Amino acid sequence: LAHGREVLLQGFHWESHNFAWYEIVREKAGQIGEYGFTGVWLPPPSDSIAPQGYLPRDLYDLNTKYGTRDQLARCIAGLRENGVHAMADIVINHRCATTRGEGGKWNRWDGTRMAWDERAICRDNHQFGGRGGGKEGDDFTAAPNIDHSQEFVKEDLKEWLRWLLSDEVGFRSLRFDFTKGYGGRHVGEYVQACSPEFSVGEFWETCSYDGEGLSYDQDHHRQRMVNWCDECGGSSAAFDFTTKGILQEAVGRGELWRLVDRKGRPPGLMGVWPSHAVTFLDNHDTGSTQAHWPFPSDKILQGYAYILTHPGTPTVFWDHLFDWGEENSRKIRELVAVRKRADLHSRSEVKVAEARGDLYAAYVDGRVAMKIGQGEWAPPSAGGWKVASFGDGFAVWTKET
Repeated sequence: LAHGREVLLQGFHWESHNFAWYEIVREKAGQIGEYGFTGVWLPPPSDSIAPQGYLPRDLYDLNTKYGTRDQLARCIAGLRENGVHAMADIVINHRCATTRGEGGKWNRWDGTRMAWDERAICRDNHQFGGRGGGKEGDDFTAAPNIDHSQEFVKEDLKEWLRWLLSDEVGFRSLRFDFTKGYGGRHVGEYVQACSPEFSVGEFWETCSYDGEGLSYDQDHHRQRMVNWCDECGGSSAAFDFTTKGILQEAVGRGELWRLVDRKGRPPGLMGVWPSHAVTFLDNHDTGSTQAHWPFPSDKILQGYAYILTHPGTPTVFWDHLFDWGEENSRKIRELVAVRKRADLHSRSEVKVAEARGDLYAAYVDGRVAMKIGQGEWAPPSAGGWKVASFGDGFAVWTKET
């Protein structure tokens, strides 16, 4: 969070468990580093009931459908050799039990390094016989919800996180899954205890809608993410779901006027707390084969022209970079290179030049100009601006010095 120059790659999709995935990422580590990415978000590393990793069971068992523990170690080492850090996907809102307890309910973890019992489960989870404290956030019905107020739970998880970030395993940063399920203060405590290079939480809140569709004003939506970051003590960033929701509506419906708020700022989390906004177009939930909330596929490059030139920490989705054709890949790499050369960062200053139905244009740090949409716009010809990247519905210029 301090230097603000991360460019992240989500290094998997929903079907990655069907392949020797750690080997695939390791083989591409040289390309990933060459393309300018600083970190790769890898899938959940622990033993899981579900092959994707989001129903974890034995957290210390790093043999998964993505590969063995040794393959994970080689993958992380390959990334590190190319100047890229590995981000662990931390799924700790819930944990599938290994053993039946009283009443035949799955609520114990006998024989594992974290040998918890019913006290580790929120008491609201009657189907799992929980005897812990009350649930602090949204319920995840498929597995026992963990009570993070229990001291033994917190200490065990801190030890596990420190282990993941140690040289023995090799991760350097963390992505916290389903953070609406437990208090942000716990994430803050975990981050303080293990000191990752970077931390981001998935606080996925539904946007505001009215009779016309997506509401223009999403201030309440982004404020919820600000509040969550505050609860973490400012130690973790959050995925900018507000920017995703507004941006895909704006480019998909030709309503680019949405990309400026009433105070002239970007309308997402990046507009109020850019150092804590991790921007993205799609992930394994919203896109991929799940496609719960996909970005318009024919507007992907307009989306990347926006997030890769704007403040916040941009994240590129694996599919878009490696699986959607050479033209998409080449343009994304071009835009990452522009961000690097112009030294744009998470706190870069945006000055919106135009925001109407068919056009959004802005200057960023006085060194980059950009536009998306079919409307005509260019920076002044006398200003020393040179086209750095362009395509269908977007263009980016850099200022020659």
